Amino acid sequence: MNDPKPTPKPRSRNRGNRYQRAQERRIAQKKADQRFYNGIFGIISACVLVVLGLAMIASSGNVPQIGGGEAISQNTFLGLTLLEIGGLVIVAIIGFVMWRRITKR
Repeated sequence: MNDPKPTPKPRSRNRGNRYQRAQERRIAQKKADQRFYNGIFGIISACVLVVLGLAMIASSGNVPQIGGGEAISQNTFLGLTLLEIGGLVIVAIIGFVMWRRITKR
């Protein structure tokens, strides 16, 4: 009976909270995007390092002959070797994942 009347909360305070939540969502999305791009570029960097290492070994002239290596260097499809086809598949997968990530928004 003698309860004091609750005072209504000012609207500006609620709007400030909504703004803060929106800002936090934007920051979280940017962090998630940055983690994704760091992962993708890490994979790409590792692939480039492997290719450069193989090129360095191949250009040194001291390439050990390993049995079965002829299948990798033979032209199999449209004049491409299995190694080149594998590289194209990796690039296509990374491109597809990035396309899905960008269009998902």
